[in-house]
Amino acid sequence: MKNIWPNVSGSVRRRSPVNELRIDSFESGPLVRPSRSALEDHDMKTSRIFAAMTLGLALTVASPMQGQAAQIGGSKSTGTLIQNLATPEMSASRFNELFNPLDSAPALNSAYQYLGEPISGSVKSQVFQGKGAADGLYAYAYQVSVNPNIDSNTPLHTDSISFQFNATPQGTDLMNLGVPTYAYVVKDGAIGDLSAPVASEGQSIADPSSLSWQSGGKTGVLRAQYVDPSTQTQPLLSGATSSTFVVLSKFPFTTQFVNLQSDNPTTGPYTQVYSATGGSIDPVPVPEPATILSWVGVISGLLAARRYRRS
Repeated sequence: MKNIWPNVSGSVRRRSPVNELRIDSFESGPLVRPSRSALEDHDMKTSRIFAAMTLGLALTVASPMQGQAAQIGGSKSTGTLIQNLATPEMSASRFNELFNPLDSAPALNSAYQYLGEPISGSVKSQVFQGKGAADGLYAYAYQVSVNPNIDSNTPLHTDSISFQFNATPQGTDLMNLGVPTYAYVVKDGAIGDLSAPVASEGQSIADPSSLSWQSGGKTGVLRAQYVDPSTQTQPLLSGATSSTFVVLSKFPFTTQFVNLQSDNPTTGPYTQVYSATGGSIDPVPVPEPATILSWVGVISGLLAARRYRRS
């Protein structure tokens, strides 16, 4: 006996030899599936785009290295928090449009010397005062140089520098990036009395591989690291002058001593730089997950409106 049940549309439902129900044939001919419309194809693509954007924003929330300032560690027992500061590039011409050298803080060129070596290099710093869109801001600019290997016992290099910066960096959006930015690098020319960067032989212009802000209970620390083992980024080598990194603040300057790292400790007179003072010492704000999720809502609304207009 055959297991055949006609339905109202004329299709024939059959059971296969293994008793599997199928609806794959019609008395009037084979089943023909209607093709998707162009609108359905568009809707599917839009859904995929939205899903990809949502995933990307979710990963942004999860990843500690994303954003203009990202938390990378901390200690509840000491009250310190270390945050990476993004350093987008600002052209020298744009910087000079926004800032003028502060007359009371001319460029400071402070030498450093590693143990057993002649004068090994210098750390230059200068304070600038904002104008126009940067009015009310101070720009603290820093540049590190390593002398050529003349009369040196070993190849000279500098791994990193750090110093106290006793005011929380000020977030701005001077480059119209859409998010607060606390620091920049300038690498295409001179600003004030800080010279244009120079690459060591065989290298490109060296930026800090990371610039971090450490907020403690009473003091803050800026740390510019030139070495990055994860990308095999080399230290600042002999003959090089780094790009200029700039940190923004609303507070006036003082001077602070600099801690330099290499394979030998420093000796001789202390190296000094200009640094902000008198401000609060706090973590820099980072985008909250709720803020990022609100971006998802905005994007969703825009995509929905686009779909509606096409319908």
